[in-house]
Amino acid sequence: MTIPGPVFVVGLPLAVSLLLQLLRRWTAFMAWIAAGTAALVGLSIALSPLNETLVYQEFGVVLGQPLYLMGRELVVEPVDRLPLAFIFLTAAGLFVIAWRLLPHSNFFPNGLTMTALLAAALLVKQVVYAALLVEMAAILAVFPLHEPLSSRDRPQPKPAGPDDDTVPMETPSAVVSTEMGRTSTLLGAGHVGRVKGGLRYLTYATLALPGLMVTQLLLEWFSLFPNDRGVLQSATLLLALSFAILLGAAPFQSWLSTVATDGSPPVVTFLFTVNIGTVWFMLLAYLEAYTWLGAQALFGPLISGVGLLMMVLGGALSASQRHLGRLVAYATLVDNGAMFVALGTRQAAGVALSVMMLIARPLALGLMTIGLDGLRRMGGGDDSEAAMSGLAWESPWRAVAFIMGGVAMAGFPLSLGFAARWGLFRLMVNDSFFQAILALSGSAGVMMGVIGAIRILLTQTPLHQRAPYRDDVIVLILIVVLIAATLWLGLFPQNLSSLALQMTEGFTFLRP
Repeated sequence: MTIPGPVFVVGLPLAVSLLLQLLRRWTAFMAWIAAGTAALVGLSIALSPLNETLVYQEFGVVLGQPLYLMGRELVVEPVDRLPLAFIFLTAAGLFVIAWRLLPHSNFFPNGLTMTALLAAALLVKQVVYAALLVEMAAILAVFPLHEPLSSRDRPQPKPAGPDDDTVPMETPSAVVSTEMGRTSTLLGAGHVGRVKGGLRYLTYATLALPGLMVTQLLLEWFSLFPNDRGVLQSATLLLALSFAILLGAAPFQSWLSTVATDGSPPVVTFLFTVNIGTVWFMLLAYLEAYTWLGAQALFGPLISGVGLLMMVLGGALSASQRHLGRLVAYATLVDNGAMFVALGTRQAAGVALSVMMLIARPLALGLMTIGLDGLRRMGGGDDSEAAMSGLAWESPWRAVAFIMGGVAMAGFPLSLGFAARWGLFRLMVNDSFFQAILALSGSAGVMMGVIGAIRILLTQTPLHQRAPYRDDVIVLILIVVLIAATLWLGLFPQNLSSLALQMTEGFTFLRP
């Protein structure tokens, strides 16, 4: 029996996600089945020819064979291979990381379902349906984003010693010294009522839908009346506005910071890599379908201006940030801005650099995720300066993971992000030295925020009673593996850069 590629790419993860709902009590089974399924689909897409039959037991799969569903075509095209492989392999890696961080979580079935929906968004060629699928994935993301810690992983307060007969009058929120402090700690990272991040993300995803729908109508109108330039300019502005909302561009960046502050770190990383990556590839596919959008004189300056604003604003907010979760959000804002600037260069090399930045992000945010998760648990769910002070001495590996991830997100040397940012700065210098300096200031601002985080984590405060927290060996192994991969790819980025260039060859909208 031969089945079309979209049934395998979308249907298999959906079927497995239903099975995972029955395995909620066994975290290891859920994590490895989800990771294995995502890795199988991702590697099959990346390594297998589209027009040859892949045999799985009694079934044969032809990845390039289209599927027609309710009059709509879903098909895996050559240009879709790298984007699909990226989202599935990234999801597989995040499932492995979440294995030790989110026991009994619904992130594994929901994450697999979200990955399938986002893959379908890339396969369907109508932007309206793709946007609806992204909206459905956003709805599913709210549930694991704010679920509380399980009772097994909730930090418990230390019993008072025989000499602890006094309690300080004022303590930070992370200190378990009052009944309110104990209650806050037991709630963990998912405080009751703290669901503002997920709701704001869902709100912004919903606000982007009307703009994409109207853009589709305007472009169809322009195809009938190609001399109406006003319609084309309106479509360009609406397109930029809609994708700016979905990607958290200024001034719509508030959902990034709110999600990073309120949400579970592994799920936040999923949103900032898989979800945002899918939206970025949707934008490239849209520009490929309507090449005259990118050919306008307004396109380059508009995209570059938005990107520079994101980098400068994100750098300034990062440099002044004292909450570690928000630092993750603003570093992502700067990275998104760099991708916009790279696209605004209107060169194939710029598109390749934007893809390279996206490929580098899971490693950096994966490290920040592991670090922030442990530090926030030790702080009773709080990641403010008062709660994080001195935690580097109590959990050095978590602190090292967060700092190394932050350096990589800033695009500084010995990380893959540095190779991509350096290439971008070289492209920008050819056009405008001043704009290159502005972009560099955004990266420098993130690095200043990382230095501030180092100061906070190393600053010892008067002794407080903290919830005991022991890292397990597997988490330490994951940290070492991610750091080694980050350093290796930072020293030898040639393979991934050639992969990004190969992917760019499928997009022709910037060719003269």
